[in-house]
Amino acid sequence: MNRSVSVTIRLVLLVSLAWLVDGCARDEGDAGTDAAATAVVSVRVSSVREMAIPTVVSAQGQWRAAVEVAVNAPFAATIESLTPRVGDHVRKGDTIAQLVTRESHAALRGAELMQRQATDGASKDEARRAIAQAKHDIVRVPFVAMAAGLVVRRAADPGAELAEGAELLALVPEGALVFEAHASLSDAGRIAVGMPATITMEGGVVRKAVVQRRLPNTSAADQSALLWLSPVGVAPAGAIDQFGTAAIEVGAQRRVVAVPDSALVEDDLTGEVRLASVDTRGIAVWTVVRLGVASNGWHELIEPRLPPGSRVIVMGQHGLPDSTRVLPQP
Repeated sequence: MNRSVSVTIRLVLLVSLAWLVDGCARDEGDAGTDAAATAVVSVRVSSVREMAIPTVVSAQGQWRAAVEVAVNAPFAATIESLTPRVGDHVRKGDTIAQLVTRESHAALRGAELMQRQATDGASKDEARRAIAQAKHDIVRVPFVAMAAGLVVRRAADPGAELAEGAELLALVPEGALVFEAHASLSDAGRIAVGMPATITMEGGVVRKAVVQRRLPNTSAADQSALLWLSPVGVAPAGAIDQFGTAAIEVGAQRRVVAVPDSALVEDDLTGEVRLASVDTRGIAVWTVVRLGVASNGWHELIEPRLPPGSRVIVMGQHGLPDSTRVLPQP
């Protein structure tokens, strides 16, 4: 075999080998693509639906005490115990503290000091008798709440010595905790005392309320009307100074397209709200949404206009990439 024939054969063998390797690689790549196309993530879905919600006016605001009552020590005393803490509800007639009169507490401290300074048997015996007598004569006075309310401040702790009239704690009487809301002047004319409302606080906590009163404007330059809303039922614990949004029902119900709150994902940095819907191919599609009124775990969907019955992911959407194939579960 001459040299040119040998080179030709080698080239043919190299080309054939390259073709085989390329074919195997292509088969593996196709298999990977097919696997990716068929891979699914199991998610839980709900449906967009049409529902009736009331016509509302939204107003930003925060919880505050309309009236605050200080509970003061009736005499100079040492606090032996103080039960209520900030956020607790106190009923009228509850025993909230045990106070020891300053004189009896001073007698006990004097006897204890005598015992520490005793150096012989006789003085130690005398000190022990003085301590026993002081403990026997100690005067404890139960302190009873004269009014019911929510504890918003605790000014002292057990062991503290108080002068007569010093503050123990502060209460907001029942009905005096209000949500102070600022409504636009254009909306304020539609709001009347007694109208129902819902207040959405930080963390998504929702409380029912009712319009208590409208406060007079302090100047002609005011751009908003000041409203007080009272909570329905027990006042929310620890709500003082918390911000929120009040939705005040000012009109009849209207039909809207709504999505469940569990489908909504808010960007912590931008405040943008999105949801993941599932198309007819079973693909998750992320969409930025614009919302309207909230009502009982649902939000009015203003944009985009998804038709009722559209499937949206309510569990498993966090961290889910766009265009992922999903397996919807009810």
